[in-house]
Order: sequence, then structure tokens, then C-alpha cells
Amino acid sequence: MTDDSMPYPAFPVSRLPLAPDGILACGHGVDDILAQVADGRARELDRHQQGCSHCQAALSELARVWQPVRELAAQRIHAPVELTTRVMNDVRQLVQDVWYTLQLTDLGTVKVAARVVARIARDAARQVPGVRVALGKSSEGRNVRLVEWATHRHRHPHAAVGVLGRTAAVELAVAVQYGDSIADVAKEVQQRVVQELRATIRLESVTVNVTVDDVIL
Repeated sequence: MTDDSMPYPAFPVSRLPLAPDGILACGHGVDDILAQVADGRARELDRHQQGCSHCQAALSELARVWQPVRELAAQRIHAPVELTTRVMNDVRQLVQDVWYTLQLTDLGTVKVAARVVARIARDAARQVPGVRVALGKSSEGRNVRLVEWATHRHRHPHAAVGVLGRTAAVELAVAVQYGDSIADVAKEVQQRVVQELRATIRLESVTVNVTVDDVIL
């Protein structure tokens, strides 16, 4: 082994220093998410992660950022020290503010607030005929107000949109017209939201979780 290279992984990922707090809006630590990704378990969601848009967005984005290291590991070669350093620098920058998307350009950075992502997602879903849309997992009035307040105000674990880097996970509750194919309507909602967020914000990865919790007679 040469002085400027080391086998992957070079050190325990769970011990890498990240942002000053390193905490997602839901309260879970980014270092734990990164360790899960580095161990190849990004798709193995625990009970909390299955219902948490913040963790889902973080898992997807960190898996994308970590991919160069995994590709080198798969080739059974020694990963240069500077590669791991560069990846960790990217991770630190990503988690500086978990309520904004982040895109790095030659001219600087572009950030988009999670509440903007939420508004675009909701408006896109409303384009599907006969659909009533709300943020979160319920279209019931009181729950809608709580979730929308959380998304607008930020810093709340029950906000309906999780963002990190160029990744977003969105929770939408919909009511559909009686007699319509629920599966088809839900799929069309997902497609519209994904297309709109990719087109307007240039997100690379978008997850849209749709809950159909009512029918319109």
C-alpha cells in the first residue's frame, strides 16, 4: 500500500465529523444515515425511515454522493485519500442546511427552500383531473393545517417534504373521484410531481409517496 492510497473503507464512517449539529429535521443524525449508506444498506429502511421524508431524502442523496467510493470499492482497488476527503467535504456542505436543496454550479450555489418544493409538488398534483390534494398523509382539515404549517415554518419533524442536495421526498394525501381507478390516479400524481420538480428545480432524485385517504362522491 502506498502512502497516498488506502483500502475502502479507510475509517469508520460513523465517526466522520460532519456539520456542527449533523441532525436532520426529524431528529436523526446524518452520521448514522451516512454509515447506513456506506454499509450498502440505503434501501433497508427501518420503521422510522419508512414514514420519514427527511430520512428518505437524505438516504437517496447521500447514496448518490457516496457512489464514486462504492464504484471504486467494487473494482477492488485502493481508493485515493483525496477521493474520500472530497466526498466528505461534499457531505458536510450538503448538511449545512437540511431545509434547502443545494446545487453547485460554476458560478456558485443555488438553494431552493423545502416549502417551495412543497408548493410546486402540490400544484403539480392538482393538475390531475378530479384530485383534491393536501400535503402530508391525510387530507383531513386539521391534519392538513398542521402539516402545511410545519412545512412553511420549517424546523419540524412532521413537515411533508424532505430535501437534501438535489434530492427530495414528498408526502401527498389525495382524495379521488368515486369510480376512478385509484392506482392509476395515484401513479399519475406521482409522475406529474416528479416531472415538474425535475423540470423546475433540476432535482436528480424525487420520491413521491401518495396516500389516498378519501373519495369524492
